[in-house]
Amino acid sequence: MSVPVLHHWYSALSSPYGIELISSDVEALRQRLYAARREAQDTDLEQIALCISPFDPMRLWLVKRKPPDEKT
Repeated sequence: MSVPVLHHWYSALSSPYGIELISSDVEALRQRLYAARREAQDTDLEQIALCISPFDPMRLWLVKRKPPDEKT
């Protein structure tokens, strides 16, 4: 049984920094994730950025962005 793609968005949202996914086709996974986020129409999910790891092209990071009011 596979995990619904939208579940990954909410897992990243509930974690302190985000999550990492591993896939043999990261670009296809990224497109599925973006489609699921658009379909969900949940503005909270906009806090998450998708980034391909610079260290391993088979890893996709769902990273929480800092809130605009938070200092660096």
